[in-house]
Amino acid sequence: MFPSKRLRGSRALTRASPLEPMKWLAFLALERLADLGVCASALVAAAPSTASGPPGLWVFASTIGELNATAPFLRSLHLRLRGLRLILITDRTLYAAAFAEIFPAAVVFVTQGHSRDARRLRHAFPPELLVIAEIPCLIADAPCRFSYAFLRTAKQAGAAVCLVNGWIYGYAPSCRMDRLERTLFGREFVRQLDVACVQNQEAAAFLVARGADPARVLVTGNIKFDAMQRRDWSPDLARSPELLKSLFRDCRPIVVAGCVTDYLEQVRVLDAFVRLRAERPDALLVMAPRHPEVAEHMSALAGFIAERGLLAAFRSRSRDGPLAAGVVCLVLDTIGDLADFYAAAAVCYVGVDHNLLEPLAFDKVVTVGPGWNPTYPSYPIYRALMDAGGVVEVSEPVDLARIWLAILDGPTAGVYQDRAHAALERQFGAADRCMAALTALFGPEA
Repeated sequence: MFPSKRLRGSRALTRASPLEPMKWLAFLALERLADLGVCASALVAAAPSTASGPPGLWVFASTIGELNATAPFLRSLHLRLRGLRLILITDRTLYAAAFAEIFPAAVVFVTQGHSRDARRLRHAFPPELLVIAEIPCLIADAPCRFSYAFLRTAKQAGAAVCLVNGWIYGYAPSCRMDRLERTLFGREFVRQLDVACVQNQEAAAFLVARGADPARVLVTGNIKFDAMQRRDWSPDLARSPELLKSLFRDCRPIVVAGCVTDYLEQVRVLDAFVRLRAERPDALLVMAPRHPEVAEHMSALAGFIAERGLLAAFRSRSRDGPLAAGVVCLVLDTIGDLADFYAAAAVCYVGVDHNLLEPLAFDKVVTVGPGWNPTYPSYPIYRALMDAGGVVEVSEPVDLARIWLAILDGPTAGVYQDRAHAALERQFGAADRCMAALTALFGPEA
């Protein structure tokens, strides 16, 4: 095993600057003054009551998408690190239950980044390795909150720190404390990464310019490509197995629209589906909106559906079984269901800036709308597929309905599938390259 307490002959761990302890004391004083009451944490598994629990493999993954993307790599890593308890750290309470379902034996720790949370977790499960999964490469550089306190606490415990699938968002800090934290510890954060595996050369250059050791920064590609392979998938492994089995039995033409957040985009999909039903009245729309926990968003979506006279079922209110007669729209107002429903789709739609690889893992044809943001890690995948003609982008409902109908009724699907395969076939292997990077730095058993 290679965690820091057992390193033998491997490269030394990175260290903070001589001024770092003084900066940290000043930050702690300001943190206490700010009284960050929103930074409550919760262990979604009982922490040991003894002075110290088993050593931990700490993993920060903010959202379900990031955990799904890195799950195959994390499983392989955890198998190699025998004896370490897997600790999943997230800043989103919403995802805690889904995290526990993906890794049932893990401890899920929810935090907003307060230093007391980091100390509490170290007391419960002293870290031997901290993995920062995908984001952030920098403090306060993404729509998540992984704080310097967790990196510092891990390093103080003697742990190694590894960034995987790193991406630069370029976001400004969201609040005064985040700005202060970035100012004081931005370079400290970067220079203490023992391994930084990033998606592209731009991210690598960015980290080196901000103090990372060039020898420890490696371009390994996008690990999401490896996670997209679903050869062993079965509805029996899904969260809604009976419902999915009934959809396969019914053989209805199913459109699955995932991560459709923007109201205008929801309306585009619904209007296109209404037009599709004029030709295929047995069609079913499965729509998964982002952030189903926001009551206002769900109320608006329910109104859009009702305005179009569509009978809908909401997954959170339904049993796991066949849909009721007459239902033409299934709303996945739950967390963690979407990826499995792509398997039942005849054609898919993915919301702007979200994961195109999940439906492609099931060899589905994907349609999208315009407006993708180049700062998102989903953008290079979108761009490569668009350049290859492997996805279809449309802005008007009438055109979207026409494309869906062509895919359902003709040989069009095969054309897009072949183009998507050609665009993606050279992208696999990032997970292996990440593991090789750890092996090179920490020894042959990594």
